[in-house]
Amino acid sequence: MPMDEQKLWGVWGQANGLYSSWAASKNINYYLFFVLYALEGQKAMTQKKICMCTGLAKQTVNSVIRSLKEDGYVELASGCEDRREKQITLTRKGIAYCSELITPLREMERHALQIMGSDRAQQMVDDITLFNTLLEKEMGKEA
Repeated sequence: MPMDEQKLWGVWGQANGLYSSWAASKNINYYLFFVLYALEGQKAMTQKKICMCTGLAKQTVNSVIRSLKEDGYVELASGCEDRREKQITLTRKGIAYCSELITPLREMERHALQIMGSDRAQQMVDDITLFNTLLEKEMGKEA
């Protein structure tokens, strides 16, 4: 593996590890954390949208949503356009839980981005977006 790929894999893994460590420090399952992270700040999301945002498998998201529903953190409602598609929203209990769990992390992210500066932060987003687009295209060639 060329050095650039090793560096990419290393920093990608390190970032993933930071979020995993945060979840572990809060005694929460990694997958549960990422679903809550996706839902926090959104009015409603479908399971499909959560899968797209998190990269988690449909069955994993489904299992997490079921657990969150049983614990009273989310509620499901039929979609306006497609009644079969369920809109998942945080309950008051879920919002309070996210305030404890995710809000402090979001503040740390904002602070890190502020230190980076808006130009570097935007460049990072642009570069990752470009990489993801090109990688997806390359993967499409395999299919």
